[in-house]
Amino acid sequence: MRSLLVRLAVLGAFAVSMSACSGGTGNSLPFAGGPNNAGGTPGTIQSGGNNQTLLRFIQGSPDSGTGASGNVDVCVDNLPLNITGPSVNYGQASGLYAIPGGITHTISVFPGLGTPTLSNGGSGAECPTAPGPYFFNAAIAVTTLTTAATNNRITVVLGGTAASGTKGLYVYQEPSYAVAPAGSEVISHNAAPGFSKGKPGVGFGICTTTVAPCAVAAALTGAQSVAAPRIATVAASGTPNAFVQSPLNAIPAGFYDGIGVPAGIPVPITSIPAPSSVAGQPYVLNLYAIDGAAGGLNLIGFVEQTLGFGF
Repeated sequence: MRSLLVRLAVLGAFAVSMSACSGGTGNSLPFAGGPNNAGGTPGTIQSGGNNQTLLRFIQGSPDSGTGASGNVDVCVDNLPLNITGPSVNYGQASGLYAIPGGITHTISVFPGLGTPTLSNGGSGAECPTAPGPYFFNAAIAVTTLTTAATNNRITVVLGGTAASGTKGLYVYQEPSYAVAPAGSEVISHNAAPGFSKGKPGVGFGICTTTVAPCAVAAALTGAQSVAAPRIATVAASGTPNAFVQSPLNAIPAGFYDGIGVPAGIPVPITSIPAPSSVAGQPYVLNLYAIDGAAGGLNLIGFVEQTLGFGF
């Protein structure tokens, strides 16, 4: 009888432990521990949290990550970037992820683990011990992210290259959309610190065709030369990097980036077709210039969601 009671007690404790970890849904929930561990998920509360921050991550470092895709795993405190998985390939942007605002969060980026194997637990297995190493595999970059007490949007970019000495995390404070823009616009960001070395910065413009290199219609207003970004430190994200908002009269065939110029039209280096608009949403396009292989320049573009989040 005593043996049976002991076994039941152990099983009960295990069940409580599993329930606390997964909420009965299989999704990890925040748990106590500094600094505000576990990142937070929509519908959960963290001590000190005030409103929400929408977080997006971009993999913009061509010599980081695993395999040809440059895959990395992203941890927000001690949880994966999102519930479906933390993995982001080079040249890709994650979706928006809600975390509690008004408190700090630690962002850790690791080489992607991929699917689970006998030697590792797969993508996201690094997060419970982040920002420390996972089986001697250290993080590529770490920063402590400061979030405002009011609703806001933040983009974190893994940018730069080892060869240029610029690899690290770069933080951008995005516009908030409590009131959606009345017209179309483009938001341009220089997230190519390696390419920007020794240059005025990166310039952005509009293409009349989608053929690379594109035919140039015009520079984006105010975005002829966006300065190189400042790297975030392990201790803090610091002052967010600048961006330029440019009005858009109509959606063109495409967009491009190139070396920044003090005035006039930058010469195209990389061009992309204009992403499609989202039904019922104003056309607000985010452009991110990122470093390419061998000192090159690449471009990421995605349409921002301005309605449906409340800010």
